Order: sequence, then structure tokens, then C-alpha cells
Amino acid sequence: MARAQAPRRRRAQSHARKSARSAEDLMFFPKLRRRAKWVFLLLAIAFAIGFVAFGVGTGVGGTSIGDVLRDFLGRQNTGTSIDDAHKNALAHPKDPNAQFAYANALQAQGRTQEAIAALEAYTALKPKDTDALRQLANLWGSVANRARQDQQIASAQASEVSAASSIAVPDSAFLRDVEQNKIAQTLAEQANARASAAQARAQSAAASQQKIYEQLTLLIPDDPSVFLSLGIAAQEANDAESAIAAYKKFLALAPNDPSAPQVKQQIDFLEQQLKANPLLQQSG
Repeated sequence: MARAQAPRRRRAQSHARKSARSAEDLMFFPKLRRRAKWVFLLLAIAFAIGFVAFGVGTGVGGTSIGDVLRDFLGRQNTGTSIDDAHKNALAHPKDPNAQFAYANALQAQGRTQEAIAALEAYTALKPKDTDALRQLANLWGSVANRARQDQQIASAQASEVSAASSIAVPDSAFLRDVEQNKIAQTLAEQANARASAAQARAQSAAASQQKIYEQLTLLIPDDPSVFLSLGIAAQEANDAESAIAAYKKFLALAPNDPSAPQVKQQIDFLEQQLKANPLLQQSG
């Protein structure tokens, strides 16, 4: 009897062990899911950091921490390069490469007037570098354009003040004198003064640009674009006679250029101005 029960107990124990393993196997997946939650959470955090810092997965350009860091480091590197270039230019005033590197570093930072001074130092050492002369002329052109924008803004402000002062004018002559002369007139005068100063700056910058293009016409006398640019600069500098001569040289070199009709119109316009005001023959 005991011998008969022994095999049954062994079979029962074996079945129990199999059942326990099956239960453990079934419990493995909940354990895996519980552990996987932390794994997925870590992956989500890593993706979020990458998304914000580096723009991973956005598909579009935008501002992110990575962009800010790159911009900040870029500004630091540029600032350092300007300092190094400045020191090198001061240490080697006769080295054209040092002056040119400093000019380019300044221009990259939008420091136009300083870049002009550095580039003028370079062109004094390398007067036949036509690329550098073109770059210098473009810088003077940007100064002139900015001054013209300032002039337009100041002129508009003066017009607004004048228009405002003409609205609801008091009946009393005394009040008109007080309001217009004390307030509106002062504001209009200030705006007009700013406009005049900006116009003078624009004309002076254009005259400097004109001189650069005149140098270029001696170095590359067969380039029509140089004469066209010279004509425009001379016209902006109020030198009508030089502008006409440059425009005519441009037409002689490039008679079939698409801009030729407009250039001819400008020649006619300037010639009429010269007849009316001979003082425009030379710039101030």
C-alpha cells in the first residue's frame, strides 16, 4: 500500500513543481511590464531632452536650447576672433592679411564703420585688390542707404507734426502762437534737423563710394558694371556731371544691357538738371 502511494506522491510533487513554474512564467510578463515602464519612462525623458535641446523629430527649424547654446557659443567664438584679429592688426600694421582679417571680422558683426576703417588700411597696402575695393564700396553704400532711411523717417516725422498742428487751430491768435510756436514748431524743427543731418551723411557716404569706383575704373576699365555703379554713386553724391560721364561709358561698353533704357532716362534727367542748375556739375 505504501509502495503504491509513493509513485502517486512523486507524480503529485512533479505536477506541483510544473504548476509553480507555469505560475512563475505567467508572472514574468507582469514583472517585465512593470520593469519596462521604467525603461519606457527613461526613453521618453531622453527623447524629450533631445527634442528640446537638439530639435530631434521636429521636422521644422526653430528656437531650442541647442540653438541658443550654438548661438551663444558662436557669439563667443566670433568675439574672440575679433579680439584676436584686432590684436594681430595692431601688432602688424604693415601686414595686409592681418588688416583684411580684422575688417572681415568686424563686417561679420555688423560694425560697418569700423570695418570700413580696417578695409581702408588694407587697400592702402594693397591698392590693386579689386575685390577688396568692391567690398569697400559696398560698405560705403550700406552706410549711405542707412542714412537715407534715417532721412525718410525724420522727414515723415516732421510732416506728421506739421499736419497735427494744423488740426483744430484755436480761434485766438495768441493761442495759435503759443501752441504752434512752442510745441509743434520745435518738434518739426528737430525732425527737419535730423533729416538734414541724415541727408548730409548719405551724400558724404555716396561721395566716398564714388571715389572707390573711380579707382576701380582705372584698374578694370573694360568692366561695364563698375561704370554703372560709379554713375549711381555719383548721382547719389549730387555729382551730376560725373554720373552722366559714367553712364555714357557704361552704355558704350554694354549697349545691349537690359538696364540700358533706364540708364538713358537717367542721363536725360541729369542733363536737364544741369541746365537748370549748373552747380550740380561737381559734388560738394
